[in-house]
Amino acid sequence: MFSKSSALKKIFIIILAVVLADLTLSRCANPRSPTGGPKDTIPPSLISSTPLTGSINFKEQSISLTFSEFINADKLLQNLIITPKTDLRFKHLVKRNILNIKFDEPFSDSTTYSLNFFDGVTDITEKNPAVNLILAFSTGTFIDSMRVSGSITDLLTSDPSKSFIVGLFPLSDSLDFLKHSPTYFTTANDSGSFSLSYVKTGNYRILGFKDENRNLLLDPKEEDHAFITDTLFLYDSIPDLVLSSILQNVKPIQLTNHRPVRAYHEFKFNREIDTYDIQPDSIYSSITGEENDILRLYNPNQFNFGDSSQIILTVSDSLSNTIKDTVKIVFGEFIRKPSPLSINLSYSEKVLVDNPLYTIKFNKPILTTDPTKFTYKADSTFTIYPDSSELTWNRHKTELQVRTYINRDSIYKRQLESITLDTSLLKFLPFDSLEQISPDQTDSIKQIIASKSPIEFSILPEAFFSVEDDTSEVKSLTHKKELKEAYGTLQFTIVTEKPSFIVQLLKNGRTVAYESKNNKTPVFNVKPASYSIRILIDTNNDGKWSFGNLLKNQEPEEVYLFPEIIAIRENWIVGEDIEIIL
Repeated sequence: MFSKSSALKKIFIIILAVVLADLTLSRCANPRSPTGGPKDTIPPSLISSTPLTGSINFKEQSISLTFSEFINADKLLQNLIITPKTDLRFKHLVKRNILNIKFDEPFSDSTTYSLNFFDGVTDITEKNPAVNLILAFSTGTFIDSMRVSGSITDLLTSDPSKSFIVGLFPLSDSLDFLKHSPTYFTTANDSGSFSLSYVKTGNYRILGFKDENRNLLLDPKEEDHAFITDTLFLYDSIPDLVLSSILQNVKPIQLTNHRPVRAYHEFKFNREIDTYDIQPDSIYSSITGEENDILRLYNPNQFNFGDSSQIILTVSDSLSNTIKDTVKIVFGEFIRKPSPLSINLSYSEKVLVDNPLYTIKFNKPILTTDPTKFTYKADSTFTIYPDSSELTWNRHKTELQVRTYINRDSIYKRQLESITLDTSLLKFLPFDSLEQISPDQTDSIKQIIASKSPIEFSILPEAFFSVEDDTSEVKSLTHKKELKEAYGTLQFTIVTEKPSFIVQLLKNGRTVAYESKNNKTPVFNVKPASYSIRILIDTNNDGKWSFGNLLKNQEPEEVYLFPEIIAIRENWIVGEDIEIIL
C-alpha cells in the first residue's frame, strides 16, 4: 500500500511527462531556426517528386516535391518559371519538407513542360536555395530533349550579364521581339551562364534581355539586350553560345504630335532626333526637350499670328530610321518672355594648344555673331584677342565650331610679362624684402606663379544674338596648365588590316578618358591612374562604331577588350612592348 506522499509524487511525474510531450509536439509542429552552432550552408536537395523528371503521359493537375529538410517557398510565385510559356495559375502549400503545387486547369496535351524553380525553394534556417531544381515531364508519349546553353556578357565591358532573361522564339514571319514573349526562357546566373532544356525541335531566334519590369517583354529604351542574327536550327542540342549585351533603343522614330506652343510650332517624337530637314529651309528651328525629342520651329516675324503654312519635314534617328511628311504649321501668339539663350562651350584637348578648336552649342538658332568678342586672359591681368577666327556652323545655326588662330607660347609669354612681384608675396617666400630676390630667382618665381594661373578662353556678352533677339552672357572655359611630369605616357602597337577603328582608354572599365581614331601606334599622355584598353572596330568603314539594330537583324560591330589593366604613374612611359593583334 502506497503512502499519500508517494501517490502525490507519481501524479506530479505524470503531469510533468504530459507537459514535456506537449512541448515536444509543439516544437515539431512549428519548426524554428536553431540558435547557436555553425552556420547552415547546405541547400535542400530533392529526394523525390511526383511526377519524376522525364515522366511521360502525365495527366494530373498537382505536383509534389519532397526535400531533405524543412523548406520555405514564400517567393515561389515570383521565381517559378514554366516553359513553354503558359498562363496556368497555381497555388502552393508547404508542409515541413514537402511542397505541393496545384494548378487551376489541366496542362495542354502532348506537350513537354519544364519547371525551373530558381531561388523559389529555400531551407528555413539560412535561406539557402535549392540548386538546379528543375522538373520536366510530358503530357504526351515522348519528352522533348533539345538543349541550348551558353553565356551572356556585356559587350563593352565583358562583365557577366547576370539575371538576364534568355529566351527562344519560334521563327515566323510575324515574329516581333518588342511585342512577343519568348516561348522557352530561363535566367542567366551570376556568371552569365544559361541553359534551356527540354526544348521542342524546330527553328528559333534567341534573345537575352534585362527584364527590369518582369513582364517578359523587351523594353529597348530601358533594358540591355543581346541577340545573334543566325537562326538556331534546333535538331541537335547547341552548347557554348556566346551572347553580347548592349543598351540600344531600337524603336523606330515616330511623330507623336505637333501643335503651336506659344510663339512656336513644336513636333514631339517618341525618341531622340539625330538629323532633320525642313523645306522651305528659311524657317528657323532647333532640337529641344530633355531627351532631344522635340523639334521647335521659330517665327522671326515671317508669319502673322494664326497664319498657317505647309512644310515638308524629314527626320531621322541615330539608327538611320527616317520619316518624311508634309504638314501644316501654325504659330501661336507670343505671350511671355522667351527662355534665355544658353551656351554650351567645350574643348576636346586636355591643355591649350596652338590654334585651338572649340565647339559651341546653343538652345536656339543664332542670327548674328561677333568674333571680336572672343578673348584669352589670366587673372584679369591681361587680355589677348585672337589674330582671327574661323567659324563653321551646322545647317540649322545651333552648333558652331570656332578655331581661334593664336600662338600658345605668345600667350604664356604675355602672361609672364604681366606678373609683378610685390610685398604681399614675401610671406610665401624665404626673403625679407623684394631687393633680396635676384633676376634669375624672379623669373623662376614668375614661372611658378604662371604655372598655377590658368588661361581662360572667354566669350564676351553680345557675341551672339539669337533668332529671338536675345544675346549671350559671358561664357568662359579654363585651360589648366599641367606640369609635364604630372603625366605618364601609354603607347602600344596595333597590328591589323582593319582600316577603321577607335582606340579608347577607360577608367573603371567604363568611362572613356582618352580616345584615338585609326592610329596603329597611339601615344597617350595621361593623368596617373589605372586604365583598360578598348578598341571599337568600324566594320563597315562608315567612320563610326555601330550599336547594331535588333529589328533589322544587325548585330553590333566588333569590340576588342585588352585583358590587362595598365597602371600609369607620373613621368613613366608604359607599354612600349605591348602589341595588340586584331
